[in-house]
Amino acid sequence: MKILLATFGSRGDVQPMLALSLVLQAAGHDVLLAGPPEKAEWAARWGCPYRPLGSNVTALIDSVDRAYSFGSALTFMRFLRKDIKRQFAELPSIIRGADMAVGASLCFGLSSVAEANGIPYRYIAFTPQLLPSRHHPFLVFKRQRLPGWCNMLGWKGTRSADRINLTLLLNAHRRKLGLKPVKDCWAHVLGPRVIVASDRAVASIPPDSGMDAVQTGYMHLPQPGAELKALDEFLAEGPPAVYAGFGSMPKSDQTRLAPLIVSAARMNGMRAVITRFWEDGTGNGTSEKTFFIRRYPHWQLFPRMAAVIHHGGAGTTATAAACGVPQIIVPHVLDQYYWGERVCRARIGPRPIWRSRLTAKKLAAAISQCVSDPGIRRAAGAVSEKIRRENGAKMTVEELLKGV
Repeated sequence: MKILLATFGSRGDVQPMLALSLVLQAAGHDVLLAGPPEKAEWAARWGCPYRPLGSNVTALIDSVDRAYSFGSALTFMRFLRKDIKRQFAELPSIIRGADMAVGASLCFGLSSVAEANGIPYRYIAFTPQLLPSRHHPFLVFKRQRLPGWCNMLGWKGTRSADRINLTLLLNAHRRKLGLKPVKDCWAHVLGPRVIVASDRAVASIPPDSGMDAVQTGYMHLPQPGAELKALDEFLAEGPPAVYAGFGSMPKSDQTRLAPLIVSAARMNGMRAVITRFWEDGTGNGTSEKTFFIRRYPHWQLFPRMAAVIHHGGAGTTATAAACGVPQIIVPHVLDQYYWGERVCRARIGPRPIWRSRLTAKKLAAAISQCVSDPGIRRAAGAVSEKIRRENGAKMTVEELLKGV
């Protein structure tokens, strides 16, 4: 079977779909992955056929200062609207000859293009928060402990607003394809029997979503081992350190965060391992208390850490949970706030600290809680055991191929 997988967003939006591609290829299927152009070389290293789709997302992110600000949100919305237009222009040639189309993340044009070509379509969500529910707010809302009626009001308000935003935009392109207009862009993109590729042990599908959905578990990309003698020596010189990394967040913001992280670790008498996404020359260098790394496998690093500090991306949250390490989430945007709350509720980490409110003192208190509360580490271990009994990518493949 020829299967098109299409996604759009940062590395966290591409990596699980790359993992799915490899499992489908191993099962004998002809798979093509379409995504941001800057990820083509990465996919090629894994032997995954890849087609560029849309604009360079990484370049946009790196151009933003303070991703958590309202101005950055408006910038990204303008970017997304332009790229939806590009999706409708580029997808018809990419989808040609496919027997099935599977979308994810911000690939909003695929459902309509698949419909125009008579191709079966499915959508993969990396968070249950994409499903309407009184148990959580819509993605753009940061506060996660609002009453249920307030969450539902937010969902209704957002969907009403979308009728003159994304739904209107989608229908303009659907008319060009000879398709009837849709009333709800969100429901149309999620499609029939949406697949939620996240772990139940951390966050499950809400019982009141009203949508046909199935949860399969997060799709981890198998990471090859890495050797870094200097890191091994650093870790061997003392007790477990804390790790900090913020995924696909703007480099300028990550640079500013480094001194704060080091300060918070030292308040607890601990050392820090920090992922460096920026270039050298910032004044942040490895020392006996701090070790900077680049492109080191999380699966190999996290189990050696006392705690993991990160932005709350679905992939990093899932990896830390699978590794059984306490995690401190510092959300910047969208579902990162949701994952921060779910980690807290699962007792595998303290309450999240919003990036806009982060201080060294608050982070130091969170680190102290992680290393001094045995309940958090016990819960992290229990969650890890549950997750490791499942294979999210394999379960997703089984769901996609049902009845085929």
